[in-house]
Amino acid sequence: MFIIPGIAALLAFVYIRPQEIFEVLRPITLGHVLALMAVGYLIDLRVGVTRLRSSPLRALSLAFFAWSFLALAVKAPAKIDRQLPLRAGVLVVFIAISEGIQRLRGLGVVASATFAISLFLAAAGLHQGLAEPLCVDRRDDLPELTVTDGRHCETIADCNEGGTPGVEYLCEHPGWFGTHSIDSRVRFRGILQDPNELAWAVGLTLPFAFMWYERKRSVPRLLSVLVVVGVTTACVIMTKSRSGQLSLPAVVIVYFFRRFGVRGIVVAAILSIPIMVLGGRGGEAAESSSIERLECWSTALDMWRENPFMGVGMGQFTEHHYLTAHNSFLLLLAELGPIGLFLWMMVIYLAIKISLRVQLDFATGDGGRPRLGAGPDGNALGIRRLRVLSLAALSRDPLDRARPRGRAVCRGSEPRSKLAGADRAA
Repeated sequence: MFIIPGIAALLAFVYIRPQEIFEVLRPITLGHVLALMAVGYLIDLRVGVTRLRSSPLRALSLAFFAWSFLALAVKAPAKIDRQLPLRAGVLVVFIAISEGIQRLRGLGVVASATFAISLFLAAAGLHQGLAEPLCVDRRDDLPELTVTDGRHCETIADCNEGGTPGVEYLCEHPGWFGTHSIDSRVRFRGILQDPNELAWAVGLTLPFAFMWYERKRSVPRLLSVLVVVGVTTACVIMTKSRSGQLSLPAVVIVYFFRRFGVRGIVVAAILSIPIMVLGGRGGEAAESSSIERLECWSTALDMWRENPFMGVGMGQFTEHHYLTAHNSFLLLLAELGPIGLFLWMMVIYLAIKISLRVQLDFATGDGGRPRLGAGPDGNALGIRRLRVLSLAALSRDPLDRARPRGRAVCRGSEPRSKLAGADRAA
């Protein structure tokens, strides 16, 4: 599939941002990456690997983005030039994966690329958190994430003593590629400068690690997965993100419940104890953060009351308040109104429903064999594993108990056609 290199390049462009790290890649823009994807997609269409087809999520997703752009055009037309490229990138990623990847093998390759990126971010966060603190120069004429002072420190006072007069210093942990922590919370570049965002991105590592182990269970793979779990957990703890502190155990609970039933919940809860104990923040910092979040939520409701139909416009919350809402539901309500919130919730609901539906259609029989038959490439089993772990990645309904009851999922004449359709839809 020729579109896959373009998708991998887009994911790296957005999350790792090599164009900001390596001088030789600075001329590369988002337009070049999109052109690479477009060429790959056209080649796939030409050779017959991909066909023009609809996706169950496409209509809802396009409706959500259309409403988002309409709200922005009405409420903040002067900000379209800035917001459109940022938000359109998310839409492009969705369309590229949902329309360009129509085979299970291609989906596996994209999943592997996502796993590699998430694992890289986890390793970068772990390295940053373990580094000795250094003095960071915060002059306005210097890049925000550049460590400019090599002096070791314990507090900001150590940096001010003997430093350049009039310069504001921070005492932070330096990381790869000129990054550094903020308030001793690890982070990365771009949209991942927010430690909370980094925690969510790193949390994606676990579902793909579980999938890799399920494909071929062995002791070496189990040991590798344990290392991945350790690195990911340590990084999330070092972000001190309370939302990450909750989302990572949710991923573990979903996987263990789907794999082992009720006993799996107990095991997952025990494994999640270090995250719950060591993660997040405490003391005055936590209390101050909680008060700030309550203030943000109150401000979000005020914005909605003043703009009850369309909200204040996509991406405009921080134009009215110094912090984001720290709550996806209230943020959507404030920026896009009830219609935008409803469309977004329906997209999430349909994504979970599709994952559950495919799990039921490709459920295993009494002998552990897929009801639809694995076929020469083991497609049914592969689809079932991918969907179980996509549900774990969504991690929104860990106690779902949907199971096939009392009848076969498909009849004798359906396996081949249904399997081929699911292969394309995956």
